[in-house]
Amino acid sequence: MAYRSLLNGLFACSMLLLGTNGLCLGADKPVSVSVFGAGTLEVPASFKRVAPKSSIIEHEFQAKTGEGKEGETARVTLMAAGGDVKANIQRWKGQFAGGDAKDQKVEEMKVGNWQVYLVDVSGSFAERMGGGPFAGGKVVNRENYAMAGAILVHPEGRKYFVKMIGPSKVVKENRKSFVSMIKSVEK
Repeated sequence: MAYRSLLNGLFACSMLLLGTNGLCLGADKPVSVSVFGAGTLEVPASFKRVAPKSSIIEHEFQAKTGEGKEGETARVTLMAAGGDVKANIQRWKGQFAGGDAKDQKVEEMKVGNWQVYLVDVSGSFAERMGGGPFAGGKVVNRENYAMAGAILVHPEGRKYFVKMIGPSKVVKENRKSFVSMIKSVEK
């Protein structure tokens, strides 16, 4: 896992040096992320690239609020995935308990040739520490958390997951940028 993270960072920095849309850690430039070679997500410059915490994550960023080191962050992850759309949305919702009913919603839209499902959920987030997304590991409950998630379905049926999970304040402040990133796939 550490090896893959190192390779992701080196690749991103080499792309910057070659004049493409890569990004070295800490640079303030937008990043273009290819989605199956059939679309591109324009990641906002305000989302800072970090090494993925898991080997199944293709790209990871942090969305931030507040000033300096005291600001809170949300984790933004991008990855190819599979499974039934509705089952994945239910699984995401099941990771949260409570929360304000008006903050729990699923929006379906067409973006270019892509079918997109935007999912917003909040409350107490049951974060799994270790063990992977479908197995074991310690569960840590994070109070007052939120998620803005998206499932992008390619016309051929391939799926791409993008999620921003963190303190509610951070997710809410960065949601507009997150949605703009999702909608950029049509370009």
